[in-house]
Amino acid sequence: MVIFVFQEDIRQLLEQEELDTVSDAFGGDKTQGRTKKYSVVKIRDAILKKTFAKAPSDVELALAKAKAALPRKVFKLLLGNLIRFSFLIELTNLKVGSTKLKTRWLQGYILMPQKESFKPVRGSFQPGNDPRSSSFEVCLLVFIKCLTEVTKKYEEDSTVGQKILRLHASSSVPYESVFDYTNPHATPVHTPENISWVLNDDVDWLLKARPLIKSSLKKKLLDKIQTKTYKTDRALTGKDKTNRAKRWEVLAGDFQHATLTECWSVERKLYEDLVCFKNFPIDTRSDFELAGLIKIGRPLSRCPVTNEVLDFKRLSGDSVHGKAEYQAGHKHPLKRAGRHRGDNVCWQSADGNRIQGDLTLAETRKLLDDIFQRSNENPQPS
Repeated sequence: MVIFVFQEDIRQLLEQEELDTVSDAFGGDKTQGRTKKYSVVKIRDAILKKTFAKAPSDVELALAKAKAALPRKVFKLLLGNLIRFSFLIELTNLKVGSTKLKTRWLQGYILMPQKESFKPVRGSFQPGNDPRSSSFEVCLLVFIKCLTEVTKKYEEDSTVGQKILRLHASSSVPYESVFDYTNPHATPVHTPENISWVLNDDVDWLLKARPLIKSSLKKKLLDKIQTKTYKTDRALTGKDKTNRAKRWEVLAGDFQHATLTECWSVERKLYEDLVCFKNFPIDTRSDFELAGLIKIGRPLSRCPVTNEVLDFKRLSGDSVHGKAEYQAGHKHPLKRAGRHRGDNVCWQSADGNRIQGDLTLAETRKLLDDIFQRSNENPQPS
């Protein structure tokens, strides 16, 4: 029989896993954990084997209630997701070359902003010094809040369990959460009062659309869309020095930040427009129409700058050019306070992307209109 005191042993497990895996990513000893990845599964399985104390704590009571209420498969899956969400964060390493999972409370070093300058500075990631960091005790309260909330949602509507399973089966990112922050600009942000349930209409749409879209896309293209949707580009300017981090885990004031729900809206918009590309597999488009995911007879998608019809063969690399020629862009650039969300993203041709540059879509159209008008008023000799 395994006697497992959650508050003591879980903290030790989480911290030891960080020491064994982060190496020198955050300024630690580079001889430790150089090849291992942080294993959420190891922590999850340790909890699943636990035996509650005779006088269970609040977290043990929340675990016991969730375990009793939820189907076993749902509980096991959910437990891993909540460990990832409640206790861990994925940060960009000091070299801005990749990301690593770590606890939200153990001190580490990242490139941080300094007042009135965007020059990268090595700063300490720890509670009180970074709004995303939290003490173990606060993370534990977040964990209890999430367990309690999911149990309540399932007791009110048992279809929640199937949604969680389907979200996992079609997931675009590991440990896709069912929680997000009510106010991403809160300081600190990771507190139980700032956690909210976020399975919304976009999720319902994506749960139907993802299996259909995956049957028509090559893995390389699907990965490209998911990376653009959920992860940051490499950036050495701005408030957060980041590269391929989850957008909702960068600093809220950074131009690449987006909430999880905003990212879901981006994925939905890109798929809605993609299935209406010329030469997109007709059977899949028909499946979207029959499922009510797009309107029947919806017009072909066009580049918002050049107005040319977008061709799936050119996006997928099946054209004579042999490479993808379209990009997912923002109508209002992120560096100019545009948001990474569905109503601000669009597919663009390479020409359209070059013409727009750092302009907003409205400014780009005005520029083109002015050029056209001047050309008509003052035609140049051939």
